[in-house]
Amino acid sequence: MNHNIQNSSPDGWCRCEKKEDTFAQRSDLYVEAFLPDGWWLQYGRLDQPESDRFLYLMGWCIRCRGRMRSGVSIPGELTGDDLLEYIYNQMRRYRPFSAGNQETGRYATGYFSGRTAWYQRQDDLSLADYNKQFLSLFHWEDQKAVWDWLDEHHREEPYTRPRRDRKSTLLEAILERARADGSISGIEPILDYYLPNPSEPNFSDRDTYLTDYQFDIVPAIMFGSSEGIYVDVYLEGKFDGSDCRKTSLATFKTLDTSLDACRKMGELCGILMYHGSRYVNQNIHRYTPQKELEAEYARKMAAADTGKEGEQT
Repeated sequence: MNHNIQNSSPDGWCRCEKKEDTFAQRSDLYVEAFLPDGWWLQYGRLDQPESDRFLYLMGWCIRCRGRMRSGVSIPGELTGDDLLEYIYNQMRRYRPFSAGNQETGRYATGYFSGRTAWYQRQDDLSLADYNKQFLSLFHWEDQKAVWDWLDEHHREEPYTRPRRDRKSTLLEAILERARADGSISGIEPILDYYLPNPSEPNFSDRDTYLTDYQFDIVPAIMFGSSEGIYVDVYLEGKFDGSDCRKTSLATFKTLDTSLDACRKMGELCGILMYHGSRYVNQNIHRYTPQKELEAEYARKMAAADTGKEGEQT
């Protein structure tokens, strides 16, 4: 159940939301203007049933800059481990007022881009960062018990649910490695830009998760239709669960059209292929398809059970 707070401008809440607004009007307002920025948990105790508990997604209105919130109710009968697991999973899944798919990492472009970008950052949190965020929801006196629960139940990512890389993650990893070994130190000074980049990210519906490793990194160098030299970088093969077999990873451009620039941009192609293939191979678990991961996990569990039986005999 969604639970939006009503207009109360004296204490900083959104002035656009009126008491007489219908549910549809309020929903339209949140679709157009709600920008989330954090979480807040309303509760009293963890060890007994309790009504009126809510997990709120906090934010503000891009129109009036007032505070806004949208929440999900927490079943009142839950306590202890069941309560913590419910809240943990809701914080993973609750992404209101945007159409998205957390399996693919894709969010529809027809929704407010600032909100979908925030959701993508939430989806991409490391397990350690997510657990830290979860812990911060609770009263100080409860945090030791919550930490112990996290340590027992969510110490490691599930084998079959690794944190996936997006296309932008792969690109930045390639560039980080190339900068670290100095291989593009002589190339970056002639670049006028590359896209996407942290200041100009990809559209939310294009920056999807890479869930298969059966692809090649294919750079293509050419003179542009106007001026300059371009390197367009593609992924070709199987890179997600769709039927698409080619997608754009990045574009690099220089206005320099000299022979030396042509050599350097050609060298850039090889550098991107080299570091990209090495990075994927070294992080292959993140790129392994879901069914393969499940089969691998089943084999590991079967081998572990066989080992236990051998020890007993």
